[in-house]
Amino acid sequence: MSPPSASQPHLYAAMAAAGEILTKVGFEKSKIGSGDKEVGYQIKESSLSSLMGSACVCFLVMGFLVVSMVYDVHFEKKTIHRRLRVEEHHAASKLAQVQMELWSEFHSDIQESHEAQALLRSMNDTYTSFQDNLKTSIHDLSAEIGLNPVKAEKFTDKLLHLVANMQQENVKHAKHLVDHLVAAGKRSVKLEKHVDKAILEETKAEKKLMKQDAKDGIDAAAPLDDKIAKGSSKADEDENDPMKEMITGFFLTFNDFLKEFGGEARAKMKEGNAVYDQIKVLHGKVKSEENPLTEDEIQAEIEKIDLKSVGAALGAGRVLPVADIVEEIALIPHVPYKILTDLEESWKTGKVDSVVVMEKLEELHEKNKIPTGWMQMGVDNEEGEEEREEVSEEAEENIARQTGEGKGADPEEDGDGDGDGDGDESE
Repeated sequence: MSPPSASQPHLYAAMAAAGEILTKVGFEKSKIGSGDKEVGYQIKESSLSSLMGSACVCFLVMGFLVVSMVYDVHFEKKTIHRRLRVEEHHAASKLAQVQMELWSEFHSDIQESHEAQALLRSMNDTYTSFQDNLKTSIHDLSAEIGLNPVKAEKFTDKLLHLVANMQQENVKHAKHLVDHLVAAGKRSVKLEKHVDKAILEETKAEKKLMKQDAKDGIDAAAPLDDKIAKGSSKADEDENDPMKEMITGFFLTFNDFLKEFGGEARAKMKEGNAVYDQIKVLHGKVKSEENPLTEDEIQAEIEKIDLKSVGAALGAGRVLPVADIVEEIALIPHVPYKILTDLEESWKTGKVDSVVVMEKLEELHEKNKIPTGWMQMGVDNEEGEEEREEVSEEAEENIARQTGEGKGADPEEDGDGDGDGDGDESE
Protein backbone atom coordinates (compact mmCIF):
# COMPACT_ATOMS: atom_id res chain seq x y z
CA MET A 1 0.00 0.00 0.00
CA SER A 2 1.55 3.34 -1.11
CA PRO A 3 1.49 6.17 1.39
CA PRO A 4 -0.65 9.15 0.39
CA SER A 5 0.98 12.34 -0.85
CA ALA A 6 1.35 15.46 1.26
CA SER A 7 -1.31 17.17 -0.85
CA GLN A 8 -3.94 14.90 0.70
CA PRO A 9 -3.79 15.71 4.45
CA HIS A 10 -7.36 14.58 5.26
CA LEU A 11 -6.95 11.25 3.52
CA TYR A 12 -3.61 10.77 5.23
CA ALA A 13 -5.13 11.39 8.66
CA ALA A 14 -7.90 8.88 7.94
CA MET A 15 -5.38 6.28 6.79
CA ALA A 16 -3.29 6.89 9.89
CA ALA A 17 -6.30 6.35 12.14
CA ALA A 18 -7.23 3.20 10.27
CA GLY A 19 -3.69 1.93 10.60
CA GLU A 20 -3.74 2.56 14.33
CA ILE A 21 -6.97 0.59 14.69
CA LEU A 22 -5.61 -2.30 12.65
CA THR A 23 -2.51 -2.35 14.82
CA LYS A 24 -4.59 -2.58 17.96
CA VAL A 25 -6.61 -5.58 16.72
CA GLY A 26 -3.48 -7.58 15.80
CA PHE A 27 -2.34 -6.36 12.38
CA GLU A 28 1.35 -5.52 11.87
CA LYS A 29 2.73 -2.89 9.49
CA SER A 30 5.35 -4.32 7.10
CA LYS A 31 6.60 -4.53 3.53
CA ILE A 32 4.34 -6.64 1.32
CA GLY A 33 3.76 -7.28 -2.34
CA SER A 34 6.19 -8.08 -5.13
CA GLY A 35 9.74 -7.55 -3.92
CA ASP A 36 8.48 -6.23 -0.59
CA LYS A 37 8.22 -2.76 -2.04
CA GLU A 38 4.75 -1.80 -0.83
CA VAL A 39 3.89 -0.86 2.76
CA GLY A 40 0.90 -2.78 4.14
CA TYR A 41 -0.64 -4.60 7.08
CA GLN A 42 -0.60 -8.32 7.74
CA ILE A 43 -1.83 -10.51 10.55
CA LYS A 44 -0.79 -13.83 11.90
CA GLU A 45 -3.10 -16.82 11.47
CA SER A 46 -3.49 -17.27 15.24
CA SER A 47 -4.39 -13.60 15.72
CA LEU A 48 -6.89 -13.79 12.88
CA SER A 49 -8.53 -16.84 14.44
CA SER A 50 -8.80 -15.03 17.78
CA LEU A 51 -10.30 -11.97 16.08
CA MET A 52 -12.85 -14.05 14.18
CA GLY A 53 -13.72 -15.96 17.34
CA SER A 54 -14.25 -12.76 19.26
CA ALA A 55 -16.49 -11.40 16.49
CA CYS A 56 -18.55 -14.61 16.48
CA VAL A 57 -18.93 -14.47 20.25
CA CYS A 58 -20.09 -10.86 20.00
CA PHE A 59 -22.63 -11.76 17.35
CA LEU A 60 -23.88 -14.72 19.42
CA VAL A 61 -24.29 -12.55 22.52
CA MET A 62 -26.17 -9.92 20.54
CA GLY A 63 -28.41 -12.58 18.98
CA PHE A 64 -29.12 -14.07 22.40
CA LEU A 65 -30.06 -10.67 23.77
CA VAL A 66 -32.40 -9.98 20.86
CA VAL A 67 -34.08 -13.40 21.18
CA SER A 68 -34.44 -12.95 24.93
CA MET A 69 -36.03 -9.55 24.50
CA VAL A 70 -38.47 -10.89 21.90
CA TYR A 71 -39.30 -13.88 24.11
CA ASP A 72 -39.80 -11.66 27.15
CA VAL A 73 -42.13 -9.39 25.21
CA HIS A 74 -44.09 -12.37 23.91
CA PHE A 75 -44.29 -13.92 27.37
CA GLU A 76 -45.41 -10.61 28.87
CA LYS A 77 -48.08 -10.19 26.21
CA LYS A 78 -49.33 -13.70 26.88
CA THR A 79 -49.45 -13.04 30.63
CA ILE A 80 -51.37 -9.81 30.09
CA HIS A 81 -53.76 -11.56 27.70
CA ARG A 82 -54.34 -14.35 30.23
CA ARG A 83 -55.08 -11.80 32.95
CA LEU A 84 -57.43 -9.86 30.68
CA ARG A 85 -59.32 -13.02 29.77
CA VAL A 86 -59.80 -13.90 33.45
CA GLU A 87 -61.16 -10.42 34.11
CA GLU A 88 -63.34 -10.51 30.99
CA HIS A 89 -64.74 -13.91 31.96
CA HIS A 90 -65.52 -12.69 35.47
CA ALA A 91 -67.20 -9.59 34.01
CA ALA A 92 -69.28 -11.78 31.66
CA SER A 93 -70.39 -13.92 34.62
CA LYS A 94 -71.26 -10.84 36.66
CA LEU A 95 -73.20 -9.38 33.74
CA ALA A 96 -75.19 -12.59 33.31
CA GLN A 97 -76.00 -12.54 37.03
CA VAL A 98 -77.23 -8.93 36.89
CA GLN A 99 -79.23 -9.63 33.73
CA MET A 100 -80.92 -12.61 35.40
CA GLU A 101 -81.87 -10.40 38.34
CA LEU A 102 -83.27 -7.85 35.88
CA TRP A 103 -85.16 -10.63 34.09
CA SER A 104 -86.62 -11.66 37.46
CA GLU A 105 -87.92 -8.14 38.03
CA PHE A 106 -89.63 -8.10 34.63
CA HIS A 107 -91.08 -11.55 35.32
CA SER A 108 -92.46 -10.29 38.65
CA ASP A 109 -94.03 -7.28 36.90
CA ILE A 110 -95.82 -9.62 34.50
CA GLN A 111 -97.11 -11.78 37.36
CA GLU A 112 -98.30 -8.72 39.27
CA SER A 113 -100.07 -7.54 36.14
CA HIS A 114 -101.93 -10.84 35.84
CA GLU A 115 -102.79 -10.86 39.53
CA ALA A 116 -104.11 -7.28 39.33
CA GLN A 117 -106.36 -8.13 36.38
CA ALA A 118 -107.63 -11.22 38.18
CA LEU A 119 -108.27 -9.20 41.33
CA LEU A 120 -110.34 -6.57 39.48
CA ARG A 121 -112.38 -9.26 37.77
CA SER A 122 -112.86 -11.00 41.11
CA MET A 123 -114.13 -7.75 42.66
CA ASN A 124 -116.73 -7.36 39.90
CA ASP A 125 -117.79 -10.99 40.12
CA THR A 126 -118.06 -10.74 43.90
CA TYR A 127 -120.32 -7.68 43.63
CA THR A 128 -122.61 -9.40 41.13
CA SER A 129 -122.85 -12.43 43.40
CA PHE A 130 -123.49 -10.16 46.39
CA GLN A 131 -126.43 -8.50 44.61
CA ASP A 132 -128.12 -11.82 43.93
CA ASN A 133 -127.51 -13.13 47.43
CA LEU A 134 -128.74 -9.90 49.08
CA LYS A 135 -131.98 -9.91 47.09
CA THR A 136 -132.62 -13.53 47.96
CA SER A 137 -131.83 -13.04 51.65
CA ILE A 138 -134.08 -9.96 52.04
CA HIS A 139 -136.90 -11.69 50.17
CA ASP A 140 -136.70 -14.71 52.48
CA LEU A 141 -136.42 -12.51 55.58
CA SER A 142 -139.43 -10.36 54.59
CA ALA A 143 -141.50 -13.49 54.10
CA GLU A 144 -140.49 -14.74 57.57
CA ILE A 145 -141.37 -11.56 59.44
CA GLY A 146 -144.39 -10.74 57.30
CA LEU A 147 -142.94 -7.60 55.75
CA ASN A 148 -144.70 -6.06 52.77
CA PRO A 149 -142.90 -7.47 49.64
CA VAL A 150 -143.14 -4.09 47.85
CA LYS A 151 -141.50 -2.26 50.76
CA ALA A 152 -138.90 -5.01 51.08
CA GLU A 153 -138.03 -4.63 47.41
CA LYS A 154 -137.71 -0.84 47.76
CA PHE A 155 -135.44 -1.31 50.76
CA THR A 156 -133.33 -3.75 48.78
CA ASP A 157 -133.01 -1.31 45.88
CA LYS A 158 -131.91 1.53 48.17
CA LEU A 159 -129.37 -0.68 49.90
CA LEU A 160 -128.00 -1.96 46.62
CA HIS A 161 -127.80 1.61 45.33
CA LEU A 162 -125.60 2.58 48.28
CA VAL A 163 -123.46 -0.50 47.84
CA ALA A 164 -123.20 0.14 44.10
CA ASN A 165 -121.90 3.68 44.71
CA MET A 166 -119.30 2.35 47.12
CA GLN A 167 -118.33 -0.41 44.68
CA GLN A 168 -118.03 2.06 41.82
CA GLU A 169 -115.73 4.30 43.87
CA ASN A 170 -113.57 1.36 44.95
CA VAL A 171 -113.34 -0.03 41.43
CA LYS A 172 -112.46 3.41 40.07
CA HIS A 173 -109.35 3.64 42.27
CA ALA A 174 -108.53 -0.02 41.85
CA LYS A 175 -108.85 0.18 38.07
CA HIS A 176 -106.38 3.08 37.95
CA LEU A 177 -103.85 0.98 39.83
CA VAL A 178 -104.62 -2.11 37.74
CA ASP A 179 -104.21 -0.15 34.49
CA HIS A 180 -100.80 1.02 35.70
CA LEU A 181 -99.75 -2.54 36.57
CA VAL A 182 -101.10 -3.91 33.29
CA ALA A 183 -99.18 -1.28 31.30
CA ALA A 184 -96.00 -2.13 33.23
CA GLY A 185 -96.67 -5.83 32.62
CA LYS A 186 -97.03 -5.33 28.87
CA ARG A 187 -93.73 -3.45 28.75
CA SER A 188 -92.11 -6.14 30.86
CA VAL A 189 -93.19 -8.89 28.45
CA LYS A 190 -91.09 -7.30 25.69
CA LEU A 191 -88.22 -6.45 28.03
CA GLU A 192 -88.17 -9.96 29.50
CA LYS A 193 -87.80 -11.46 26.03
CA HIS A 194 -85.11 -8.91 25.17
CA VAL A 195 -83.10 -9.74 28.31
CA ASP A 196 -83.54 -13.47 27.67
CA LYS A 197 -82.12 -13.01 24.17
CA ALA A 198 -79.25 -10.84 25.43
CA ILE A 199 -78.25 -13.38 28.09
CA LEU A 200 -78.27 -16.20 25.55
CA GLU A 201 -76.20 -14.25 23.00
CA GLU A 202 -73.62 -13.08 25.52
CA THR A 203 -73.19 -16.48 27.16
CA LYS A 204 -72.79 -18.07 23.73
CA ALA A 205 -70.12 -15.49 22.84
CA GLU A 206 -68.27 -16.12 26.10
CA LYS A 207 -68.51 -19.89 25.58
CA LYS A 208 -66.87 -19.46 22.17
CA LEU A 209 -64.05 -17.43 23.73
CA MET A 210 -63.55 -20.10 26.38
CA LYS A 211 -63.08 -22.73 23.67
CA GLN A 212 -60.31 -20.60 22.17
CA ASP A 213 -58.87 -20.13 25.67
CA ALA A 214 -58.64 -23.90 26.06
CA LYS A 215 -56.62 -24.10 22.83
CA ASP A 216 -54.34 -21.30 24.05
CA GLY A 217 -53.86 -22.94 27.43
CA ILE A 218 -55.69 -20.18 29.31
CA ASP A 219 -57.93 -20.90 32.28
CA ALA A 220 -60.39 -18.01 32.05
CA ALA A 221 -62.31 -19.32 35.06
CA ALA A 222 -59.26 -18.95 37.32
CA PRO A 223 -59.75 -16.88 40.50
CA LEU A 224 -59.22 -13.15 40.25
CA ASP A 225 -57.20 -13.24 43.47
CA ASP A 226 -54.83 -15.89 44.84
CA LYS A 227 -56.49 -15.82 48.24
CA ILE A 228 -59.78 -16.83 46.63
CA ALA A 229 -58.08 -19.85 45.12
CA LYS A 230 -57.14 -20.94 48.61
CA GLY A 231 -60.76 -20.69 49.72
CA SER A 232 -60.30 -17.91 52.24
CA SER A 233 -64.04 -17.50 52.69
CA LYS A 234 -67.36 -18.42 51.13
CA ALA A 235 -67.98 -14.79 50.20
CA ASP A 236 -64.73 -14.74 48.21
CA GLU A 237 -65.70 -17.94 46.40
CA ASP A 238 -69.13 -16.53 45.52
CA GLU A 239 -67.51 -13.33 44.28
CA ASN A 240 -65.27 -15.39 42.02
CA ASP A 241 -68.31 -17.23 40.60
CA PRO A 242 -71.25 -14.77 40.68
CA MET A 243 -73.74 -17.30 39.27
CA LYS A 244 -72.94 -20.10 41.72
CA GLU A 245 -75.93 -19.59 44.05
CA MET A 246 -78.26 -18.96 41.11
CA ILE A 247 -77.37 -22.23 39.42
CA THR A 248 -77.45 -24.05 42.76
CA GLY A 249 -81.02 -22.83 43.30
CA PHE A 250 -82.04 -24.04 39.85
CA PHE A 251 -80.69 -27.55 40.39
CA LEU A 252 -82.20 -27.74 43.88
CA THR A 253 -85.61 -27.08 42.33
CA PHE A 254 -84.93 -29.57 39.53
CA ASN A 255 -83.98 -32.32 41.99
CA ASP A 256 -87.05 -31.55 44.10
CA PHE A 257 -89.12 -31.94 40.94
CA LEU A 258 -87.54 -35.35 40.24
CA LYS A 259 -88.47 -36.54 43.73
CA GLU A 260 -92.01 -35.20 43.50
CA PHE A 261 -92.82 -36.45 40.02
CA GLY A 262 -91.10 -39.80 39.65
CA GLY A 263 -91.10 -42.48 37.00
CA GLU A 264 -94.85 -43.12 37.06
CA ALA A 265 -95.76 -39.51 36.35
CA ARG A 266 -93.13 -39.25 33.62
CA ALA A 267 -94.42 -42.46 32.03
CA LYS A 268 -98.11 -41.53 32.09
CA MET A 269 -98.15 -37.75 31.59
CA LYS A 270 -98.06 -37.69 27.80
CA GLU A 271 -100.14 -36.42 24.91
CA GLY A 272 -103.48 -38.21 24.84
CA ASN A 273 -103.63 -38.88 28.57
CA ALA A 274 -106.86 -37.44 30.02
CA VAL A 275 -105.16 -35.97 33.09
CA TYR A 276 -102.38 -34.45 31.02
CA ASP A 277 -104.91 -32.91 28.63
CA GLN A 278 -106.66 -31.29 31.61
CA ILE A 279 -103.34 -29.87 32.82
CA LYS A 280 -102.63 -28.44 29.37
CA VAL A 281 -106.00 -26.69 29.32
CA LEU A 282 -105.40 -25.28 32.80
CA HIS A 283 -101.91 -24.15 31.79
CA GLY A 284 -103.43 -22.27 28.85
CA LYS A 285 -105.79 -20.47 31.25
CA VAL A 286 -102.90 -19.60 33.56
CA LYS A 287 -100.93 -18.10 30.68
CA SER A 288 -103.91 -16.14 29.37
CA GLU A 289 -103.26 -12.40 29.29
CA GLU A 290 -106.88 -11.47 28.64
CA ASN A 291 -108.52 -13.37 31.49
CA PRO A 292 -105.87 -14.62 33.96
CA LEU A 293 -106.81 -16.73 36.99
CA THR A 294 -106.13 -15.86 40.60
CA GLU A 295 -104.02 -18.19 42.74
CA ASP A 296 -107.14 -19.38 44.56
CA GLU A 297 -108.83 -20.14 41.25
CA ILE A 298 -105.77 -22.03 39.99
CA GLN A 299 -105.64 -23.99 43.25
CA ALA A 300 -109.33 -24.84 42.96
CA GLU A 301 -108.90 -25.96 39.34
CA ILE A 302 -105.87 -28.13 40.01
CA GLU A 303 -107.64 -29.85 42.92
CA LYS A 304 -110.33 -30.97 40.48
CA ILE A 305 -107.73 -32.88 38.44
CA ASP A 306 -106.92 -36.42 39.60
CA LEU A 307 -103.14 -36.05 39.61
CA LYS A 308 -102.78 -38.93 42.06
CA SER A 309 -103.97 -41.37 39.40
CA VAL A 310 -100.87 -40.60 37.30
CA GLY A 311 -98.40 -40.49 40.20
CA ALA A 312 -98.21 -36.71 40.25
CA ALA A 313 -99.99 -35.98 43.53
CA LEU A 314 -98.79 -32.71 45.01
CA GLY A 315 -96.86 -33.12 48.25
CA ALA A 316 -96.23 -30.62 51.00
CA GLY A 317 -92.63 -29.97 49.97
CA ARG A 318 -93.25 -27.86 46.86
CA VAL A 319 -92.13 -24.25 47.29
CA LEU A 320 -93.14 -22.96 43.87
CA PRO A 321 -96.20 -20.75 43.34
CA VAL A 322 -99.19 -22.79 42.19
CA ALA A 323 -99.05 -21.24 38.68
CA ASP A 324 -95.44 -22.43 38.28
CA ILE A 325 -96.40 -25.90 39.53
CA VAL A 326 -99.01 -26.11 36.76
CA GLU A 327 -96.31 -25.13 34.24
CA GLU A 328 -93.81 -27.74 35.42
CA ILE A 329 -96.47 -30.49 35.37
CA ALA A 330 -97.40 -29.46 31.83
CA LEU A 331 -93.71 -29.77 30.84
CA ILE A 332 -93.18 -33.24 32.37
CA PRO A 333 -92.94 -34.96 28.94
CA HIS A 334 -90.67 -32.24 27.54
CA VAL A 335 -88.03 -31.74 30.24
CA PRO A 336 -84.60 -33.10 29.06
CA TYR A 337 -83.86 -35.06 32.24
CA LYS A 338 -80.56 -36.68 31.17
CA ILE A 339 -79.16 -33.43 29.78
CA LEU A 340 -79.88 -31.59 33.03
CA THR A 341 -78.57 -34.43 35.21
CA ASP A 342 -75.33 -34.67 33.24
CA LEU A 343 -74.99 -30.88 33.20
CA GLU A 344 -75.35 -30.69 36.98
CA GLU A 345 -72.76 -33.42 37.49
CA SER A 346 -70.29 -31.76 35.12
CA TRP A 347 -70.77 -28.41 36.82
CA LYS A 348 -70.32 -29.77 40.34
CA THR A 349 -67.13 -31.61 39.37
CA GLY A 350 -65.71 -28.49 37.68
CA LYS A 351 -65.75 -29.89 34.14
CA VAL A 352 -67.93 -27.05 32.86
CA ASP A 353 -68.05 -23.41 33.90
CA SER A 354 -71.11 -21.57 35.23
CA VAL A 355 -71.29 -19.49 32.04
CA VAL A 356 -71.61 -22.67 29.98
CA VAL A 357 -74.32 -23.96 32.32
CA MET A 358 -76.27 -20.71 32.10
CA GLU A 359 -75.96 -20.69 28.32
CA LYS A 360 -77.47 -24.19 28.18
CA LEU A 361 -80.27 -23.36 30.62
CA GLU A 362 -81.18 -20.23 28.66
CA GLU A 363 -81.23 -22.24 25.45
CA LEU A 364 -83.57 -24.84 26.98
CA HIS A 365 -85.76 -22.14 28.49
CA GLU A 366 -86.08 -20.41 25.13
CA LYS A 367 -87.28 -23.70 23.64
CA ASN A 368 -89.83 -24.15 26.48
CA LYS A 369 -88.05 -27.27 27.70
CA ILE A 370 -87.72 -26.11 31.31
CA PRO A 371 -90.21 -24.12 33.44
CA THR A 372 -89.83 -20.41 34.03
CA GLY A 373 -90.37 -21.07 37.73
CA TRP A 374 -87.09 -23.01 37.95
CA MET A 375 -85.17 -20.03 36.57
CA GLN A 376 -86.96 -17.76 39.03
CA MET A 377 -86.09 -20.08 41.93
CA GLY A 378 -82.44 -19.78 40.94
CA VAL A 379 -82.62 -15.98 41.26
CA ASP A 380 -84.56 -16.29 44.54
CA ASN A 381 -81.89 -18.58 45.97
CA GLU A 382 -79.16 -16.10 45.03
CA GLU A 383 -81.05 -13.20 46.62
CA GLY A 384 -81.79 -15.30 49.70
CA GLU A 385 -78.11 -16.10 50.10
CA GLU A 386 -77.28 -12.39 50.00
CA GLU A 387 -79.86 -11.72 52.72
CA ARG A 388 -78.45 -14.53 54.86
CA GLU A 389 -74.95 -13.11 54.49
CA GLU A 390 -76.19 -9.67 55.53
CA VAL A 391 -77.92 -11.11 58.60
CA SER A 392 -74.78 -13.08 59.49
CA GLU A 393 -72.59 -9.99 59.16
CA GLU A 394 -74.95 -7.96 61.35
CA ALA A 395 -74.94 -10.73 63.98
CA GLU A 396 -71.14 -10.82 63.99
CA GLU A 397 -70.99 -7.03 64.36
CA ASN A 398 -73.44 -7.14 67.29
CA ILE A 399 -71.43 -9.87 69.01
CA ALA A 400 -68.21 -7.92 68.51
CA ARG A 401 -69.85 -4.77 69.87
CA GLN A 402 -71.23 -6.58 72.92
CA THR A 403 -67.88 -8.25 73.54
CA GLY A 404 -66.13 -4.88 73.40
CA GLU A 405 -68.60 -3.32 75.86
CA GLY A 406 -68.25 -6.21 78.28
CA LYS A 407 -64.50 -5.90 78.66
CA GLY A 408 -64.84 -3.04 81.21
CA ALA A 409 -62.59 -0.08 81.80
CA ASP A 410 -58.83 -0.14 81.81
CA PRO A 411 -57.52 -0.36 85.45
CA GLU A 412 -55.08 2.46 84.77
CA GLU A 413 -57.88 4.76 83.65
CA ASP A 414 -59.94 4.85 86.88
CA GLY A 415 -57.66 7.44 88.45
CA ASP A 416 -56.01 5.45 91.23
CA GLY A 417 -54.64 2.56 89.19
CA ASP A 418 -56.23 -0.09 91.43
CA GLY A 419 -58.93 -0.97 88.95
CA ASP A 420 -61.77 -0.59 91.48
CA GLY A 421 -63.40 2.22 89.48
CA ASP A 422 -63.76 4.52 92.53
CA GLY A 423 -61.04 6.90 91.44
CA ASP A 424 -59.81 7.32 95.07
CA GLU A 425 -56.27 6.74 96.14
CA SER A 426 -55.85 4.35 99.10
CA GLU A 427 -54.13 5.73 102.14
